Amino acid sequence: MTGILVPFDGSKHSLKALHVACDLAEKYKNRLFLLYIIQMDTPFKPSDVSIETHKHAQNIISKAATKAKHRQIEFKILEFEYGDPATGILAANKRMKPSTIVMGCRGLTATAAEIFGTASRTVFEHADCTCISVK
Repeated sequence: MTGILVPFDGSKHSLKALHVACDLAEKYKNRLFLLYIIQMDTPFKPSDVSIETHKHAQNIISKAATKAKHRQIEFKILEFEYGDPATGILAANKRMKPSTIVMGCRGLTATAAEIFGTASRTVFEHADCTCISVK
């Protein structure tokens, strides 16, 4: 394994995914790549994103980092991706080349009736590495 990409949005499924990723990282002496996507539905420039949105994103991803640090797991917080979550995750996958992506089956925007959210479904179809969905 070269690393585990963990898209993290603070949802209950992403918290469970982080726990599973930490278990894998401990077992295989691996590191985590922690990723937060600032979701934008319309065309934008990163400078259009408010300071409050950046602070919120930093708060969420720091929670993931704290959990990894507490378990003494090596991790790297990736630069924020902007826009569509699936596109951002796939871009990080291409850039970091992890051996595995561990993500929640649904994020904050999915409904309880969906088994898989749009982002996880798209990532699983297009990622070039092992993908693990956590519910």
